[in-house]
Amino acid sequence: MYLLKICRCCDSIIGELETDNSKTQGIDSSLEVVGNVAYTLCPLCMQELDINPRVYYQ
Repeated sequence: MYLLKICRCCDSIIGELETDNSKTQGIDSSLEVVGNVAYTLCPLCMQELDINPRVYYQ
């Protein structure tokens, strides 16, 4: 079964993922599988959401 990987934030298509017998066990825990779509974060969105540990907000 093929799953389409889509970014949760910007909705861009990241790629596809192949699983055996439509089982989602053993797939990366960062993926949220809904039907035949696997939602994750693309590298650009992940970089934007990454928090620098040296920045402090008051």
